[in-house]
Amino acid sequence: MDQSRLIKYIQELAPKERERFREFVLSPYFNQHKKTTELLELILYQLDKKSGKGLEKEVVYKKLFPKEGFDEQKLHNVMSYLKKLYHRFISQQYLEGLDFQEQLFTLEYAYANNRFDLLTNRSKQLGKTLEEHPLHDANYFHASYRLNFLLGYYSANHDRSKSGLFQKMLNNLDQYYIVEKLRNCCHLTANMLMINTHYEFRFIEEILEHVRTNEDNSREDHAILLYYTILMSLREENNQEHYAQLKTILNLHTQHLNLVERGDLYTFAINYCIRRINAGESNYQRELFDLYKSGLKTSLLLSNGLLSEWNYKNITALGCSLKEFEWTEKFIQEYKDKLLGSRRDNAYNYNLAHLYYNKKMYNEALSALLLVQFSDVMYHLNTTFLLLRTYYALRDTEALLSLIETFRIYVIRNQKMTVDQKRGYTNFLRFAKKLVLLKHHANTYSRKALEEKLVALKEKIDSTENVINRYWLVEECAA
Repeated sequence: MDQSRLIKYIQELAPKERERFREFVLSPYFNQHKKTTELLELILYQLDKKSGKGLEKEVVYKKLFPKEGFDEQKLHNVMSYLKKLYHRFISQQYLEGLDFQEQLFTLEYAYANNRFDLLTNRSKQLGKTLEEHPLHDANYFHASYRLNFLLGYYSANHDRSKSGLFQKMLNNLDQYYIVEKLRNCCHLTANMLMINTHYEFRFIEEILEHVRTNEDNSREDHAILLYYTILMSLREENNQEHYAQLKTILNLHTQHLNLVERGDLYTFAINYCIRRINAGESNYQRELFDLYKSGLKTSLLLSNGLLSEWNYKNITALGCSLKEFEWTEKFIQEYKDKLLGSRRDNAYNYNLAHLYYNKKMYNEALSALLLVQFSDVMYHLNTTFLLLRTYYALRDTEALLSLIETFRIYVIRNQKMTVDQKRGYTNFLRFAKKLVLLKHHANTYSRKALEEKLVALKEKIDSTENVINRYWLVEECAA
């Protein structure tokens, strides 16, 4: 029992949540089964002691049923009922944190059970709450739709003069659908740009045209404007007006957005800067760094208290690029514990290696890289590239050429990379091999001949359309 999911679930609750769960289980409305309450008290007692030794099945059963022989099925039944209470508790906790939901469920119950006095009375209060609500987000539109649905169909049977309720219902349903459609299209379009996958976005062209032709109305619907702008910045990446609009929203309109929307605003603005930097526009680096620092300060880069390992990586890389070493090292250490547990060590060791490399602590970088496991394609690609640069800095030509060939075969055979990604990496590896042979055998050329060959290589790199990590190759050609 000490390794059961039930114990794990309760252990993951924060101290205040544990106490609320205890009160929930003690409530006779939710639970009248004495043994279930006793089981919870035993579990909480052992967890408070930070010891699982008292939670072996036989020990727990003896405490619950002291006069009976061990019956595993009987213990399982008590555990199962407590687990069901846990599931009910977390759903109740979640419901209580949602805007408008309790009021809407009350109204929907009243409508379904012909409690029309309750419906008309309570709907006025919810209507006033919605009218005063500062955020016109998906939750707002969905709640307004449900409210006007109830009032519209109630009025159709009792007061047909209020036909405008149905129009409000339809308008709010449309707004809810548009926000959610645009939001999901943003995330999935970004996903398509990163990995080899495709989604069919039905009706998206009609929605975009609707937003464009109703621009004045859309300006009041800040969530729609936000996701429309984000999507257009993904679809028309070279049109910098879309990013300028994102900055305007960031500077002037964040108070009209909920936490999820603010997080998306930061995330997509950051990703736009990253793509421009990867395209060679280094002027976006300092702006991106400021975006990161602001997002960390406001916790808007965190999701449920966790920092994405890819944000962790990107912030480290940018800090190193800008030579903000002291700030970056402090960031790596402070935010380690805010990474997802299963990914924490990999992310920490990789980024520590990246910092060591940029501080020219190459042996320390190699030691950290040896601790990184190739858990997915991106870790394999990023770690190999950093390992390649480290071997290059140490002038270990044999290891470097062997790594380039192994990496080239891996890229060619990989089924999860897009054709463009493969081309970008194979171009990089081709140029990296030429660079190594030139720089590590420089004594075979005169100084003038070497400079001419490096200039020619740089020109070839610059004229090739798709080259991953172009900046490093160009820097080394000039060095």
